[in-house]
Amino acid sequence: MHSRQKCLIVFPEELRNAASNLAVHTLYRILSESYFTDICTVDNLTGIRTGMKLQDFDFLFFSIDYEPNYYNVVKILCETGIEPLTRRRSRPFLIAGGAAVSSNPYPLLPFFNLICIGEAEKIMPEILPKLEDFEADAFGDKEWALIPDRKHSATRVFLKDLKYSESYSAFYYPQSTFKMNLIEVSRSCPTKCRFCLLSYNHLPPRWLPLEKFESATDELPKDTNLGLVGGSVLDHPHITEILEMARKFKTVNPSSVKISTKVFNALKAIKESGLESLTIAPETGSERLRKCLNKNIKNSEILQFLKMIDELEYRNLKLYFMIGLPFENEQDVEETNHILQQAKELFKGQIEVTFSIFVPKPHTPFQYLPLVTKAELKEKLRRIKVPPGIKIDLGSYKGAVKQLLYARAGEELGYAILDEFLTSTPIQKSIDLNKICFDQRFVRTLPFNFINSGVKKSFLETELAKAQKRIATPQCNPGACRTCGIC
Repeated sequence: MHSRQKCLIVFPEELRNAASNLAVHTLYRILSESYFTDICTVDNLTGIRTGMKLQDFDFLFFSIDYEPNYYNVVKILCETGIEPLTRRRSRPFLIAGGAAVSSNPYPLLPFFNLICIGEAEKIMPEILPKLEDFEADAFGDKEWALIPDRKHSATRVFLKDLKYSESYSAFYYPQSTFKMNLIEVSRSCPTKCRFCLLSYNHLPPRWLPLEKFESATDELPKDTNLGLVGGSVLDHPHITEILEMARKFKTVNPSSVKISTKVFNALKAIKESGLESLTIAPETGSERLRKCLNKNIKNSEILQFLKMIDELEYRNLKLYFMIGLPFENEQDVEETNHILQQAKELFKGQIEVTFSIFVPKPHTPFQYLPLVTKAELKEKLRRIKVPPGIKIDLGSYKGAVKQLLYARAGEELGYAILDEFLTSTPIQKSIDLNKICFDQRFVRTLPFNFINSGVKKSFLETELAKAQKRIATPQCNPGACRTCGIC
């Protein structure tokens, strides 16, 4: 282990969330092999293991998965007394990465020495050898690198084979949001729902090899719960063997469950492990609208699935829907009401429903579409009728606007956040929210377009056209298909 350089992983959320975030675990696993490494969060502004101040570290690695946490980045710097602007700061060096950063890093440019676009296991081996004599300009030839005032475009890089993955728990924190150890068993999702950043910004879909899963489980304590993380966990080609290996843990919890009766045996095995709750995402009760989304699931399949999990005696079910989707009409909302009524009749356990407001994400087929207006949303929400006994959580329109702002804006947003901290000037004073949220032509000129996700723009445009016509795109067949450009 090198003794000279000290590295701090900064996660701009609470500690309980950091302990449940595999990106933090991955980065910690990679860094701690060679360097003195600690972790800091927005509610614990010192190293959680050492109590050291942020200024005592040579490098601050920010792992950012959610765009509105850009605000917390500036908050952390200001509250700890670190000079926020790179051009005025000599040390520590700030390096950013994460899912949100790979989508739209530009609001962060004023604050970071180096911004990384892509997956840590691919990028960190190129960074680590240069930490001893760090110069951001040394990464000017790296396709994944963004460097303030030097290199303003980048291409996302990714592991071609998850046998090199470091994405499993490196430490355990009992107060974490999810009280379990985690192993990522898949990245992306072969379905390619047209709204989904998780799918598009992590293509191609990949599966953790069985032998890698087994070796990861050997490093984790067996008296804990195990979470299986991924966009399409139960689609893993070796899910039966994975669940068998996982029997040595207290319970097994998949982060995502596909609506399909074909997963009966897998859900039966998971229930037998002690799991009582499932989460699924129909998105809408309208088959017509799901075809627009490339989520070609029939309502009859959803109802069969609900009967199945009721027969398996699951006690809790969480349903995720979206409101304000592209091409959504009044009838679509009524059909969601109908499917909720049927869910209440078919599932005897407790049902929770979350309605999220659709936010168009960069690098997806819907990236340039406008946000639903507040008046339109109010009318749609008025039509939602949730049966008595079902818990409901409605998304905030203000939150959706904020999320879209952070997903689309450029450096001006970073400076506006800083100005709000220093002078209490509201961010909206210097940002044209109307253009960012509703002007499709303006959005095409925004900086996030300089990030190459690997998916061809022509493919995204074709997918948007197919959405308008409700034409399905087949699931990914990595290696055999060349349509989107990622393979």
